[in-house]
Amino acid sequence: MTTFEIGTRYERPPAEAPSWFHDVLTGIREQREGDIPLRVEATTGHRVGALLVEGDPAIPPGPHGKVSLNSHGEDLVIGSEMVAAFTLLPGKTAKKRDE
Repeated sequence: MTTFEIGTRYERPPAEAPSWFHDVLTGIREQREGDIPLRVEATTGHRVGALLVEGDPAIPPGPHGKVSLNSHGEDLVIGSEMVAAFTLLPGKTAKKRDE
């Protein structure tokens, strides 16, 4: 998996499917412990600072997967196709130890 750096803005590569954000952010969650701070930009132009959190299995994934966030105590779920970009922010997360 590609390494994603804190502070770098990432957009979906044109050749990738709309599920790219879901796939990438799921991979980042699997590599790290705890909630992961990031900024997400929606295709509508809205931006939100949030924590990337584990998704609720009761929420259907939709056709391209969902991204689960918590912003100031509010849970948000965004379809991967509605994400325009993300930036990992500095914060208290650690890479998972090999088990």
